[in-house]
Amino acid sequence: MDFMASATGSAALDGKRLDAETYRGESIQIGRFADSSASGGDSGFSTIGCGLWIQLPPLEPGAHVLKIRGGSDSFRVSVDYALTIDAGQS
Repeated sequence: MDFMASATGSAALDGKRLDAETYRGESIQIGRFADSSASGGDSGFSTIGCGLWIQLPPLEPGAHVLKIRGGSDSFRVSVDYALTIDAGQS
């Protein structure tokens, strides 16, 4: 995961900075299936993950804006999400 050496990034939710965690090629567990037949009898799988990761706090009902910026070497990403949380779904 050599590109992680120069990885930089930021994220903001409704204008408030979110702290990122850096993973440099660690084993991660993906999915836990309620119906094990959906995954061929397995309850998920392991893989290698790397990158800058954020976790969102629970969001209040209403409109929110999530902005993500990042890059490493020649790779760049810039994403803006307009999120709407329904009062009945929070």
